[in-house]
Amino acid sequence: MCRHIRLKAVVLPEKPFQKFLSSLRESHSNGGAYLVAFDVGADPVFDWYASRNRLWDERLLEFLMAHSAIREGLSELAIPENPQIEKGFSMESQFILGGTLAGILYQGGAYWQATGDGRSEHRLAMEVCDAMFGLRFGEVTCNFNAAPWTPWFCGIAWDLTAVVFDRRERRLWILAVTDTD
Repeated sequence: MCRHIRLKAVVLPEKPFQKFLSSLRESHSNGGAYLVAFDVGADPVFDWYASRNRLWDERLLEFLMAHSAIREGLSELAIPENPQIEKGFSMESQFILGGTLAGILYQGGAYWQATGDGRSEHRLAMEVCDAMFGLRFGEVTCNFNAAPWTPWFCGIAWDLTAVVFDRRERRLWILAVTDTD
């Protein structure tokens, strides 16, 4: 269903993504974190779902995760050619993305001890959102999955995959985070 969609990997700028990923990897030291982005070519099927904010519908995102470009870009996740994603992606309000990222940064993984009041984590999360889509929240969709859909995930409380699609730029962002105790 999705193998014919053209995806072109995007080289992420160092700021703020290097600091973001370094912070996540430090706080999720028994797991890890990866972030990739792809420019999405025009495709009538994908465009139909994207124009209606329904990328989660008909398991489109699950099928898209098996795309060769995504499997290559997230090779550490060991995504099978036909992943069996039992608990699918769900669309969430794009306005909570910054808070979700801030929460992951602040709360960390299994052995992370949060310090401070969370402002620096919230600031970094908003810098990431700004770099991803220019804080144009009305032009993005956000889908989450907290299930371990590849062997890379630890299957405990710290699994998260976030898929953000920027309709204006036609850019698909995928963040994967996991940790274990």
